[in-house]
Amino acid sequence: MEKEILVNQIIMETKIHGLILTGGYSKRMGRDKALISDGNQTALEKIYDLLKHSLQEVFVSVRADQKEEAKRAEFKLIVDQNQNSGPMAGILSAFNSYPDIAWLIVACDMPYLDTETIDQLIQNRNKEKVATLFISPKDGLPEPLCSIYEPLFFKTVSNDNRLIQNNSPRDTLMLMDTLLIKPENPKSLINTNYP
Repeated sequence: MEKEILVNQIIMETKIHGLILTGGYSKRMGRDKALISDGNQTALEKIYDLLKHSLQEVFVSVRADQKEEAKRAEFKLIVDQNQNSGPMAGILSAFNSYPDIAWLIVACDMPYLDTETIDQLIQNRNKEKVATLFISPKDGLPEPLCSIYEPLFFKTVSNDNRLIQNNSPRDTLMLMDTLLIKPENPKSLINTNYP
């Protein structure tokens, strides 16, 4: 209970919105990853519920051709409005919509993500850095798709778009001043790209 109160206090003192990235083409999976269901909920609904546990505002990132899709249309949407592609398009579009808000970015394809991992990220947030990220258990590099991006990230890349490397959030963040933390539950950061 104390942990939940602490997380809620941090959120009230600072503004963090959640963003679920669902704009990919799911080519490796062969079908829309966000809409895969475990019989009770879709992957999108599961991640949304996790973020709503800790954040008051949660949005879903979509490509323009996805905004009318029935399941996504149930949520507050941020439509990609950027010349960038991939996750970077969704991240920058969120900042274009709300430039003074920090964004907790999560990919829709993390079936083992849990509340404790989200809370760990929020509790370790450093607003002085451009982002707070987990160290990926897979390769030891920054995990950009379960991370908090600060407004400083957007200001920095807006002032120097040469920082945007290959439209890759990871490559871009590796050039910047970030806080890396070790996940208490490494399994929660596993993503699924294949059936």
